[in-house]
Amino acid sequence: MANRLALVALLALAAVALAERTPIKISPIAQKMLEAYPIPKVPEGYKSTNPHTIGHTFRTRVDHFNPQNRDIFEFHYYSNDEFYQPGGPIFIFVGGNWPLEQYYIEHGHFHDIANYENAWMFANEHRYYGHSFPVDDLSVENLQYLTVEQAMVDLAELIYHLRHNVVRDDDARVILLGTGYAGAIATWMRQRYPHLVEGAWVSSGQIEARFNFKEYAMEIGELIRDYGSNECYSQIWRAFRTAENLMDAGLTTTVTDLFNTCQPVDTETMLDVETFFYNVKEAIQRAILSEQDTESTEELCENLNNSTEVTDLHTIANWIEDFYYYLDCMPFDFDTTVQAHQYEEISYPENAILGLRQRVYQFCTEFGWFLTADSADQPFGYRVTMYFFLNFCRSVFGEWVTSEVVADGVHLTNMHFGGKNPRISNVLFTNGALDPVRDIGITEYYQPSSYATVIPGYFNSPDLNSISGYNSPELLEAKHLIHKYVELWVWQRATPYKGK
Repeated sequence: MANRLALVALLALAAVALAERTPIKISPIAQKMLEAYPIPKVPEGYKSTNPHTIGHTFRTRVDHFNPQNRDIFEFHYYSNDEFYQPGGPIFIFVGGNWPLEQYYIEHGHFHDIANYENAWMFANEHRYYGHSFPVDDLSVENLQYLTVEQAMVDLAELIYHLRHNVVRDDDARVILLGTGYAGAIATWMRQRYPHLVEGAWVSSGQIEARFNFKEYAMEIGELIRDYGSNECYSQIWRAFRTAENLMDAGLTTTVTDLFNTCQPVDTETMLDVETFFYNVKEAIQRAILSEQDTESTEELCENLNNSTEVTDLHTIANWIEDFYYYLDCMPFDFDTTVQAHQYEEISYPENAILGLRQRVYQFCTEFGWFLTADSADQPFGYRVTMYFFLNFCRSVFGEWVTSEVVADGVHLTNMHFGGKNPRISNVLFTNGALDPVRDIGITEYYQPSSYATVIPGYFNSPDLNSISGYNSPELLEAKHLIHKYVELWVWQRATPYKGK
């Protein structure tokens, strides 16, 4: 419910702030960007009251890799020195594809560990997100500086600045916490800048770039079977196959009328067909994952199983109508799905709040992570393929985004950083066993002063919050393990070699 209300609020904001342009309909794929790869949750309405938390800006170069480009910009960061004692470490909550928040340097397990270790805490904002833009708009030309490599140099320069000019301790140990995409940054910072970063805790990190992330739908299918029922899985399976068969038989109007689509699905245009099935698939996935608990799957399947509709297709169509109760019709056509990602103005809510265009650009050029239905072992039919995603990238950013461009970007990311085998020490990977994203994370890892653990019964980043009586024994064990590793990295010192 909270996520639905958030979208309603966003639509209202868009209508007020952007009254001079044509009102938009943010399609389900747009909201989906928030939930397929979750960002750190902050309590609704949270406002900092900690007098130790101070906002700052840091000036750095727009392009770190072109000596002829001397343009500069400022990105934002927060600091919190409430626990710091001279000689203590630096803890950084690494920014990812979301606006800067101070919550996790004022609350949570990392904050609690900082208390024990006398750490000075910081949180940085990733370039192109929130209020840290190195360009005036998000045109394709201006997006060229949005790469993980550029963002890593931003963070490296910030760490150097913090050591020398803020904490004023050149030997201060630096520990990073990254979650999701920021977990990849934390991992790769330890890999590329071991002289700046002593250790990294990576919570539900998205480490491996993947062209076709078909396993995601398979994991959703397993959740439906395990926490819903086999019959629920079969209902969804039959509904998708029925819709596909009706379209193949030329009875597309039957399907579009049932689902109350804003535009008819043009079966002569495969993109419209794939977009329709993608949006239905993602609505179900969002219902399962939006609250990050198993009760959501139980509720979904209970609703489907108790339906009195005459067919499974009618059942899914009726559920979709209830799920998107705030929409007059279902914007499941390709053009509407693309539209929310085409706005280049930074101030538009799609970019300033959701970071939609920025995220998709990184997917299309560096990471892939496209959620297809290309596996037979999932209930969502077979009409959501890479054809949809490649055309989506091309429609948003231009004809230059070919399948080779996307595939090369994924390949280069894994080649540069090692994929699931980054071969670095001093890193701890934690994952929830029910999180579909864990398949592109690291769940087994054996290197010096490093480990990976999977926490049964939990979804994305269950270890971010403070230890509480509600934690399972396995989650409690994982949180103690995190503290143990952080303490090891903070206090370990290299033994100098002494020759004979």
